[in-house]
Amino acid sequence: HNGNLTNANALRRSLEHRGSIFQTTSDTEVIVHLIARSSARNLSSAIADALNQVEGAYSLLLLTREELYAMRDPRGFRPLALGRRPSPSGAESAWVLASETCAFDLIDAEYVREIEPGEMVRISRSGIETIQFAPEKPHQYCIFEHVYFARPDSLVFGRPVGESRE
Repeated sequence: HNGNLTNANALRRSLEHRGSIFQTTSDTEVIVHLIARSSARNLSSAIADALNQVEGAYSLLLLTREELYAMRDPRGFRPLALGRRPSPSGAESAWVLASETCAFDLIDAEYVREIEPGEMVRISRSGIETIQFAPEKPHQYCIFEHVYFARPDSLVFGRPVGESRE
């Protein structure tokens, strides 16, 4: 989880009043409790239900035994990129995710695209699926990704970081 939930404390208090027991002070754990308490019929819907209750900036990965989920907040404040790594044996390639595209260079992966604001990507053995869990809101990209956080050789928010710094 990369980001901050601005309503995490209020959600936490509400969850605690309904019996949730927290093990950490992390706002990420708030999301876990919201997923667990959801009445949705499947995990994708429970994640969507939880994320539609949180406010703030985040990119989030969730791993189960069978699937990998990647989600980005509806305003796109935090970056999240999708890449593909070819298999050395010539078999099927692997999907990869990172907050910076330069991470793909380290593992010989190819940048495919950004995860869109309000988008959830579900990756499983049967392939990749895109779910729009929330309507896109006006973009509010974090300028510090280009000024301080990201490496100059990264592509963040569709723009080379080095170019922004120049």
